[in-house]
Amino acid sequence: MKKLRFKNRKGILYFGVGDKLKSSKMKYNSVNKKIIQGKFNNGLFDSDLNIVNISAELVNDLVLAFINSKSNLKKESTRRNYNSTFKNHIEPYFRDKTVLQIKPIDIKLFQDYIQKKGIKGKAVLGQSRFLLSSIFQDYVLSGDIVVNPVKMVSTPNFKKTSKKESIKVFTLDEIDLILEKAYGDFKNLLGILFFTGMRIGELLALKWSDIDFNTDTIRINKTVSAGTIGTPKTMSSDRDIEMIEQAREFFKKQMLLTGMKNTFVFLNSKQSHYTQASHLLIKFTALLEDLNMQRRTLHAARHTFASMMLNNNIDPMWVSATLGHENVKITLEIYAHFLPRKEKMKMEFLQTRYKTGTVL
Repeated sequence: MKKLRFKNRKGILYFGVGDKLKSSKMKYNSVNKKIIQGKFNNGLFDSDLNIVNISAELVNDLVLAFINSKSNLKKESTRRNYNSTFKNHIEPYFRDKTVLQIKPIDIKLFQDYIQKKGIKGKAVLGQSRFLLSSIFQDYVLSGDIVVNPVKMVSTPNFKKTSKKESIKVFTLDEIDLILEKAYGDFKNLLGILFFTGMRIGELLALKWSDIDFNTDTIRINKTVSAGTIGTPKTMSSDRDIEMIEQAREFFKKQMLLTGMKNTFVFLNSKQSHYTQASHLLIKFTALLEDLNMQRRTLHAARHTFASMMLNNNIDPMWVSATLGHENVKITLEIYAHFLPRKEKMKMEFLQTRYKTGTVL
């Protein structure tokens, strides 16, 4: 709480916060000072002195106001992620707690709550710590609180899940079954996902002008994310990729359906471009259930593309560029366990030069 100042002006008690003082119209003495201090502590002068009583400010209100104030965010998806973290995690946990009620132990318990949500909680926790720390830091700087409770609590370590355990791919036999069961534009969509490695958002934002059948290339420079079409996930995601024959087949079939209707390759039931993939995911989940297959997301098609290419000795550099990774190191860190293992490496170039019996 801000500190109240008193001043004696010609025997009259003046009080206020900062440089602005107000006359109490009372004599300057210790008794009247206690009376004014008591009223101030109860918030009776807040409106007169233009004081915001932080003891009554809710954490949730401040976090939401902070998110809304971030008008300079480069990507609208970042704001949506902040709002999602707030609505799904911060708001229900802190409910009606005020700023002054939050202690370091409350942050620790909140982090334990997030950690129980599993590996996906790591991203949520990072965003939560940023949002909460930002509002508390403002009050530290203004002198309303002494320490930032978020900074007093270290970030917990999440149990790492191996890439092999976390990445679930389809076999070629499963791909065949899926494509046999699916039909229409949904079949074409799945075929393109399986044979290009594109992210679902990138495919939904794709226009026919991005497809060049003469050079068999696909231009990827935008993505659909939570209702809007924006820039790709990263700079390296803005790319041109090769259209392999299997993908070309599905693009040609899709052109018969939407090539003359709209600029977008895939259209929703209203003959407009998709704004989200949730409906498609529901449809995909139902398809897998009908085939008695393990449940996986549409992103598994991207993993499947990468794994089958690497497993069949396709150049990792080509795979990395096609996926839109910043460098091949990222690709290998994710998919190294899909590279074929050889029982014994054959150094044929050495065997040719140094024949049996040759003395080095």
